[in-house]
Amino acid sequence: MFDLISGAAVALAATSLGSFGILLLRHQSIGKTQYRLLLAFSAGVMAFSAAEMLNQSHAVSGDVTAAVGFVFGTLLLLLLERTLPHTHKLGTGSMPDKRRGAALLAGTVTIHNIPEGFAIACAFADSTTLGWLVTASIAFQDIPEGMLVSTPLACYGLERRKCVKFGVLSGVVEFAAAILGFLFLSATVKLIPFALAFSAGAMFYVVFEELLPDAFKERPRRAASVSFITGVLAAWAIATLFGF
Repeated sequence: MFDLISGAAVALAATSLGSFGILLLRHQSIGKTQYRLLLAFSAGVMAFSAAEMLNQSHAVSGDVTAAVGFVFGTLLLLLLERTLPHTHKLGTGSMPDKRRGAALLAGTVTIHNIPEGFAIACAFADSTTLGWLVTASIAFQDIPEGMLVSTPLACYGLERRKCVKFGVLSGVVEFAAAILGFLFLSATVKLIPFALAFSAGAMFYVVFEELLPDAFKERPRRAASVSFITGVLAAWAIATLFGF
């Protein structure tokens, strides 16, 4: 349980760190190239981790459970994307007031942070090694995600300090999802293989729908490709370090 709490705290810290980046906008803008490279690197780390989760699920439960869990995880993220609003994909003209901004933020938090928190819970429920591998991958991705939560609200006129609070709140949601998910899986151990595949599907969806399109949106794309491969190698190194 200590490792799970520590891992969830790392993800919360990463989201908070990204959210505090909004305070820098008063003096300088976030570099687009650096931002895209960070997204590509995060995608590489997360893709490797999701593949490891799927492989672990398959090794324990076989083809059917792994495949069904993977499909369900992907479909859930697809449904959430279509149902709930997405702040960073909306233009400033579609934001009539700050209350609507808060509602849109709540939608974004629900889409991303609850499944990510649950993924951390699933990984730690399987093993400490897999737990830290998945935590590292999600933490890398949470830094730009923290920016994505806070930056649009600042563009819509909300005070920067309040934007940071909303960003940190998104990390708190992820932390809570990790704790509650772990407690649930501890009481229903037989569901862990399905949950691993489910989380892997959700993570792959985030990689291909959220991270990679933004990372490869503009040229040059070669640097983003190298950054993605570097992320995969970094995750591989982390897995080797923890003996996975």
